[in-house]
Amino acid sequence: MSADNWAVCPRCVKQARAAEAKALAKVMATYGKVPVEEFDRARADIPDLDPEKFRTFREDYEIYGAEDGTVKVSYSGGCDTCGLSLNFSDEHPLNP
Repeated sequence: MSADNWAVCPRCVKQARAAEAKALAKVMATYGKVPVEEFDRARADIPDLDPEKFRTFREDYEIYGAEDGTVKVSYSGGCDTCGLSLNFSDEHPLNP
């Protein structure tokens, strides 16, 4: 079996959440110091974080080998945006 998948990158989401929190804190610091309309407009300009926008982590994996008596797993994943990556292989003998 071989597959590939585009997953949400946890690092990209974490970075976007931090940027969102920073932007919100900046706007909230203006509360009571600027007209209400300006405050509301600035708050509305902060986009909602949609994790689906961060489907930049490609996963490729393969599981095979039961017929040969050893199940082998191979995984490779990496983000096109931030460079986060993980690669590993593992084997487990089957004892019929």
